[in-house]
Amino acid sequence: MKKILAVILVLLTMTGCTFVDYKSLSVDQTLNDALSKDIKLYNNTYDGYKLYIPRGLGIVEKNDYNLQILYKDYVFYLYVDIVSYYHNIVTSFTPDNSKYYSKKVSGNNKSGSLEISEYDDMYYVVYNYNYSKIEALVDKNYLNDALLNMTYILSSVQYNRTVISTLMGENVLNYKEENVDIFKSKGDRNNFLEALEKYDVYEEKEEKDQDILDIDELE
Repeated sequence: MKKILAVILVLLTMTGCTFVDYKSLSVDQTLNDALSKDIKLYNNTYDGYKLYIPRGLGIVEKNDYNLQILYKDYVFYLYVDIVSYYHNIVTSFTPDNSKYYSKKVSGNNKSGSLEISEYDDMYYVVYNYNYSKIEALVDKNYLNDALLNMTYILSSVQYNRTVISTLMGENVLNYKEENVDIFKSKGDRNNFLEALEKYDVYEEKEEKDQDILDIDELE
């Protein structure tokens, strides 16, 4: 047994494998690591786009281009903006120094912004990236892990311009943006929750049933 452990330690040293404790990192350090990865994987395909949902997370509801993704006991509300992608619309962003975190982010020819606000023992996250957005309330202890998963999801979104062009031509997407992006809360948690209640898509996390998860495992 001692010989086996010695061999494993040697192999780890030779390959340079290290364990990264993301809880001890800053938000900037976490983002730099996550955004440096060029995610090519996908395990869910929809009209005009496909994306990757990391293992351990699962889609619990889909409504047009809005997805609810279960993360631990919390929900990521994802909106994929294929209209902005099609028209190459870049939304302006001005950092807000009153927020816990508010900055532009970029990596692998993709860009966006991240805003984090404190609410008691929770963080309210608004993450725009790669023509898609995730909003969520997460426990402070899980912030970095949540940001990693959010980044992987948003980075993985791959758009099919041919399909999107067809949808645009058939006027499938000819409706007001506010009817699509129900999570357009402008960085305010109360507006965010009001929007969810208005569109009747918010469920208390205690009522989430793990059995209805739709997680596609990679082979």
